[in-house]
Amino acid sequence: MQDKEFDRLLKITRLRVSDEERVQIKKDFEQVIAYFDELSSIEASGEPAYHPVEVPGRLREDTVRPFADTESLKKRSKTSNGYIVGPKL
Repeated sequence: MQDKEFDRLLKITRLRVSDEERVQIKKDFEQVIAYFDELSSIEASGEPAYHPVEVPGRLREDTVRPFADTESLKKRSKTSNGYIVGPKL
């Protein structure tokens, strides 16, 4: 990384660093950039491995249970067209 690029990066991020920190941060950035360059050179063709290990989908059975005291709930809540109105999210 060139000094000019590094100075611009520090300006953009509004970081104020000492000379010792500057040397260490620049070294760290160069290592990160080198790592991403190495990752970019890897050949990744074929199907992407979203789930490299097969995970069986286990879903539970839904059961419908009517609410016992709907009239009492409707009296205490705001309703619209017979439905209970909840808070806006």
